Amino acid sequence: MYVAVDLIVSAVEGLSPAVLAFCLVAMFVAAFIRGFTGFGSSLMWVPSLSLVLPPVAVVPITFMLEVLISLQLAPTIRREADWSSLWRIWVGALVGVPIGLALIATVPADFTRAAVALTVIVAAVILWRGTRLSGTFSTPATAGVGGVAGFLTGAVGIPGPPVFLYYLSTPLDIRVARASIMAYIMGAGVLGCVFAWMRGMLDGDAVVRALLLLPIVIAGTYLGSHAFGKADPERARRWALIVLMAVGVTLLVRVLYTAIR
Repeated sequence: MYVAVDLIVSAVEGLSPAVLAFCLVAMFVAAFIRGFTGFGSSLMWVPSLSLVLPPVAVVPITFMLEVLISLQLAPTIRREADWSSLWRIWVGALVGVPIGLALIATVPADFTRAAVALTVIVAAVILWRGTRLSGTFSTPATAGVGGVAGFLTGAVGIPGPPVFLYYLSTPLDIRVARASIMAYIMGAGVLGCVFAWMRGMLDGDAVVRALLLLPIVIAGTYLGSHAFGKADPERARRWALIVLMAVGVTLLVRVLYTAIR
């Protein structure tokens, strides 16, 4: 018991009550949005927490949480995902993730924050416009999608946007596309955890922080899923994207303010 208490104290040491409260609220809101719309957790977790924590500390936490909350969807993913394309995407991600992690570990925190902000803003705009890619995808092109997605996963802790676009541009049934996206996010989270651990980024503090945040993430996801049946999903999706853009802009403004101060 004393060991557990020591681990918790170490994980939250240096974080003020205001910062802790902000992290809990941000995680809950993002989890609610994910439960309601089916996407957006990392898109909001990373820029929100990066407002008060270094991105290099935030990214391993999001990796762990993405894996943990995806486990409950494993039966659906196994049954409905398009595995023929997923293995090619994961091959590309296997190359891209460690490159991205090497970048986040060596560049200044504000540079990474700016990259996170721009990635979130661009992804939100693309998803808002409903942009679709045309044409078919060869094996190298599909692996390239995975490579770009893996790089973003490692560099800014945001798995998804290139994979979202890939699957939404194909003639696959929406259930298959959704399950394939969730499968990629879970797989990318596992890869991210492994490589982050190898680089010393996934330490005891990150694990304890992720476990402390997990209950509120589960609660937010559950309540968001429950609310899904009582509202217009397209309208909720639009509001979620507005929130994401607002978070991205806020983070970018913080970086610019710090740079000119």
